[in-house]
Amino acid sequence: MTDRKKRAAVIYSSIGTGHKTAAYALCEWFSKVNVDTICLDALAYVNPIIRGIYARSYLEMVRKAPQIWGYFYESTDSPEASIGFLAGLHELTVKLNARKLLKVLADFSPDVIIFTHFFAASAVSQEYKGKAPIFLVNTDFLSHVFHRDQEVYDGWFIASEEALLQYEADGIDVKKVHISGIPIKPSFVSPPRKALARETLELPQDDAVLLVMGGGIGVGPLEDVVDSLSQIDNATVLTLCGNNEELRESMEERFSDNEKVRVFGFVRGMEYVYAASDAIVMKPGGLSTSEVLCMERPFFLCGVIPGQEQRNSDYLLDRGAAKIIFEPRKAANTLLSVLQDDKERNRLLSSAKRLAKPRAGEFIANKILESIS
Repeated sequence: MTDRKKRAAVIYSSIGTGHKTAAYALCEWFSKVNVDTICLDALAYVNPIIRGIYARSYLEMVRKAPQIWGYFYESTDSPEASIGFLAGLHELTVKLNARKLLKVLADFSPDVIIFTHFFAASAVSQEYKGKAPIFLVNTDFLSHVFHRDQEVYDGWFIASEEALLQYEADGIDVKKVHISGIPIKPSFVSPPRKALARETLELPQDDAVLLVMGGGIGVGPLEDVVDSLSQIDNATVLTLCGNNEELRESMEERFSDNEKVRVFGFVRGMEYVYAASDAIVMKPGGLSTSEVLCMERPFFLCGVIPGQEQRNSDYLLDRGAAKIIFEPRKAANTLLSVLQDDKERNRLLSSAKRLAKPRAGEFIANKILESIS
C-alpha cells in the first residue's frame, strides 16, 4: 500500500492577474514534485455583491484615481494603521467567505495551504492553524504589513533582501522567511529562442519588435508610447491591453491605418511574446517583471501606479535592471538610447540577470514539501 500523495491548496484573489498567475505557476511546480494541488479564487466564494465591490473598487482606483490607491496603500502600511481595516476585512471574510471556502478545503483535505494574496487568509487560519501550515507567497519585490500577520501565517516566501528587513523590523523570526523570488511558470527556465518565437507569432525575423504592455488590467499611457515607437524605422510594435476591452478597442481604432502596430487583449504564452521582442515597455507588476527578468531583454518602465508598483519600480531602478520612461510621447528616444548603445544595453541585461529567479516556484515547492514531509 502506497502513501497518499501530499496535497497543497493554493489560494489567490482575482484582483489584477499577478496573484492568479503566480498561484497557477506554483501548481505546475508542485506537480513536478508529485504533490496534488487545488487552485482556488477566494473571491469566488464571496457574496457576488461584495465580490463586485471589492474587485471593482480596486480596478476603478487603479485605472481612474491611482493617487488614491497609492495613498491607501502607503497610509495602511503600518501595524497601527492597518488594525481597523484588517479587523473589518476579517469579519467580512468570516461571515461571507469562510463557510463555502472551508467546505471546499475540507473536501480536499490539504496538507498545506498557500496564499498569493492575503484575502481570506485570516478566516482560513481560524480553522486550519495548527492543523496544516499556512504560507504567504509575496508577488511584489517589497512587502506590505497586510502580508506579515504572524497570527495567520506559519511562513513566508519573499522576493528580496529588502523585504526580509521589513519582516525583521516587525519582529518576525527570519528563519520562517525565505527569499525565493516570485514564482513564474516552469517554461521561463528555458524560454524559446527569438527566431522560433517570431516564426510562431508570424512576425518579421529581421525587423525590430518592440513590446508595449499595460499589465493584466491594461492601464498606463499606452497610446502615447505606441505612437512614439511606431515612428521608428523597420519596427513592429506589439501592444498588449490585458483585460481592458475599452482600451483595446480604442487602440485598434487609433492605429487601424498603421500596419506597424498590432493590438491584442489578454495573451497566453507570454514567453513567446517576450522572446520575440527586442525591447519591452511595461508597468512594474511583480509577476510580469519577474518573467521579463528571465528573458535577457532590456525593459523600460512607464505608467507606474503609486503603491506596490512604485516600490517595485524603485527596487528595479535601484538595482540598475530597468530604465524609466519619463515622457511617454518620446518613448522612442529612451529606447533607442539603449538599443544603440551596446555598453548600456549590456549593463541593463547584466543587472537583470542577477535579479532573475526562474526557479522560484521550484524552490518554494521543494521547501514546502520538506516542511510537511
